[in-house]
Amino acid sequence: MARQSERPAATGPAPAPPASTGTAPSTGTAPVTGQAPAAGTASALPAAPGAEPAIPGSRSAREPGRAIKPGRHGLPPETVADIQRDRLIDGFVQVVAEHGYTRTTISKITEAAGVTKKTFYVHFTEMDDCFLAAYQRGTGILLDRMAHAYHGAHSWPEGIRAGLRAMLEILAAEPLFARAALVEVNAAGPRLRKARIEHLARFRKFFTDPAYDLPSLPTVVIDAIIGGIYGAVYGAVEAGEGDRLPAMLPSLVYFALLPLGREEAAAQLDAGDPPSR
Repeated sequence: MARQSERPAATGPAPAPPASTGTAPSTGTAPVTGQAPAAGTASALPAAPGAEPAIPGSRSAREPGRAIKPGRHGLPPETVADIQRDRLIDGFVQVVAEHGYTRTTISKITEAAGVTKKTFYVHFTEMDDCFLAAYQRGTGILLDRMAHAYHGAHSWPEGIRAGLRAMLEILAAEPLFARAALVEVNAAGPRLRKARIEHLARFRKFFTDPAYDLPSLPTVVIDAIIGGIYGAVYGAVEAGEGDRLPAMLPSLVYFALLPLGREEAAAQLDAGDPPSR
């Protein structure tokens, strides 16, 4: 069947990656609507041509190249606002990963971002607004990169492996965002928990790809697979062992492919897996 062979030859445009606006998951039993957040909630700054958008927290908000000169700097007001918002998001992730959400304050965020409290309130009404923007931006980038890796593979098992590999390597390389998005999000308010549930729901698309003859699984089974993988990743990050995430790939691929049958899933345990680029 198609799921066990190469991707079927395309007869039209290449399949689009799963849509993502950038929100994140939960392993709880709360109902999942899968609705995307309002448009424009967490748009990232435009990336330079050929450059990938940065995961929140991956850059210091106080890098010299991100500073705005006092006085006449010649930048349009909207550019200044974008730079300030971007720095606040990075500063938030850095502070919450270091101190924990319950010990994070707006003063610490603005100090890390190099802006005033007045500037913070121009962009966000409260701390959860800033957290939501960082969370949606980062999880949107993560899911987009996973989808790109998935669609570059020639079979469904290879696609699942490629997507999971991308996710694990990104989270291992971005420990501040991983800590904020997987661990500290639990201490945030209901909007963040809803965003996590919506984000997890978007992973269902990988298990219902019409390009392959996949088994028709109840949504609850798909959610259980997604939740199991999320729980394993969460456990490593919570324990401060995010650097071992890439080594978990064979086991997580095996778990994800079990609906295809034990033999096909087991074959992935021994599959060669060069690092993604």
